[in-house]
Amino acid sequence: MKTFSYAVFLLLCSAIPVRAANVYTGCANPTPKPKNVWYFDPVHGQTSDAGGTGKQANPWNNLQALVQAQSGYSYPLLKTAPYHHVPVSGQPAVTTTGPDSGPIAPGDEILLMSGNYGDVWLSVYNAEISNSDFVTVAAAPGQTPVLTSLFISGTNKWVFNGLKVQSLQPAALSGNPLVAIKDGGAAFPTSNIVLENMIISSQDNAATWSQADWIKYARNGFYAQSSAGGANTECVSLTGSHISNVRYAANLFANKLIFSNNQIDHFGDDGIDYGATNLAITRNNIHDNLDVGDGNHPDAMQGQLGVLAPDATLNYFNNILIDSNMIVRQTDPKLSFPNALQGIDAFDSDWTNVTVTNNVVVTSACWGIAFSSIHDSLIANNTVVGDGLIATPGCTAAVSIGDKSHEGPSSSNTALRNNLASALVLYNLDSGVEADHNVVMRASAGPVIAWYANGVMQYLGSPGIQANSNIIDTGGANSEFVNFNPATLTFTLLLKVGADALGSGIAAGAPNVDILGAARTSPYTTAGAYSYPY
Repeated sequence: MKTFSYAVFLLLCSAIPVRAANVYTGCANPTPKPKNVWYFDPVHGQTSDAGGTGKQANPWNNLQALVQAQSGYSYPLLKTAPYHHVPVSGQPAVTTTGPDSGPIAPGDEILLMSGNYGDVWLSVYNAEISNSDFVTVAAAPGQTPVLTSLFISGTNKWVFNGLKVQSLQPAALSGNPLVAIKDGGAAFPTSNIVLENMIISSQDNAATWSQADWIKYARNGFYAQSSAGGANTECVSLTGSHISNVRYAANLFANKLIFSNNQIDHFGDDGIDYGATNLAITRNNIHDNLDVGDGNHPDAMQGQLGVLAPDATLNYFNNILIDSNMIVRQTDPKLSFPNALQGIDAFDSDWTNVTVTNNVVVTSACWGIAFSSIHDSLIANNTVVGDGLIATPGCTAAVSIGDKSHEGPSSSNTALRNNLASALVLYNLDSGVEADHNVVMRASAGPVIAWYANGVMQYLGSPGIQANSNIIDTGGANSEFVNFNPATLTFTLLLKVGADALGSGIAAGAPNVDILGAARTSPYTTAGAYSYPY
């Protein structure tokens, strides 16, 4: 018998090799091998004016000198960085590339030695840093470079690998993310930015922080945003990284974006806020949310209004994949200020071609997975279960399709299928909105399904098969899972032999593999994120 657990899931995800080629379809792939390698060392390096050459034996000391003249650096070290100069004697000065910058060129790799590099801004005011090939900035083998913050704007083709970005700021500046990627409008776009194996945090351990400390010190984590229209920042990826001890962990508001194989933990507000087209959020681990006392209702993943064009009141997003994510409200028994945490949802904007599959959500909030104003979409083979540990808001975690978002039209042509959940809520008065082959776990007497029949809302709790092959199981979570014990924060949610979820699903529309990558093959067509009994 196999004995996978939540901890094993984390191990499997962390063991997946992350490559720079993990970019959204149609985006540029990084250079497999660098043309030249250069070195920076903030402790033992020198400026270029003092004789620093960027070689391993004689590194430079200031990473900001890549794109801007600094003390001891008369010109940018990157050939493609514009700088202020007079290209023709007697003519006005311009900010553009010139012959005095260099020697670092597109296709090169920059290796960073241990030490703190401060705030790094890869941006030039009112100019574009245009690279024909990727410039890679990475930790040198065995080294632990730290950046205070990383800001990227008006540029393209960069890879960042193995860097730590960490700092504290007063509350007045806490809205500035540790890593920010944006554009300068249509004239200065940003694209093809690849980050992998990053560590992003306010500080390593915030276990002793009070709620006031969280509000005073904690930074926001990762932020990728296009200006209105969505295409001015695109082709961004963050993979294989760890975001912790922050308030808002990740904001995904740029098109053609991949956010995959990341861990988010010990965060004070939302885990992921998203609002973009062509977006993939896959195989992430989100756990241990805190109530920091700011009045925010936290979500593990929340679809947002996004950046509106002038005079617009609604954004239309499409092609969203949310697959094989593990969301557990609390795994840390010493967690300060535990909080109810909504799972995967969208109550703003309009959403088309959304696929939400193979996700696990364990929480105390009402909405485990919930979407409104959703069209031509599928929510299938997810496991959503209430842990019952937080009294407020006093409802159990549901899988739901609602009618209208705050700004959008009614939902249409969307199915809830093969889900294993503590409750199911469906606004099936909308055209083509349906639920079939779901298994709903009833832990105690009372309704666990709410939907319309003949135009009247029905609340169902009787065990057995309901309409459209939906099943109400009276055994609750313990009748389905290998080990579900909220009292000890033990959530081994693989299906056990005899679970009602086994054989209750339907193959049509189901993902080919489960959350662990196991093939969904005969004889089991299951409900939920896991495919087999263990």
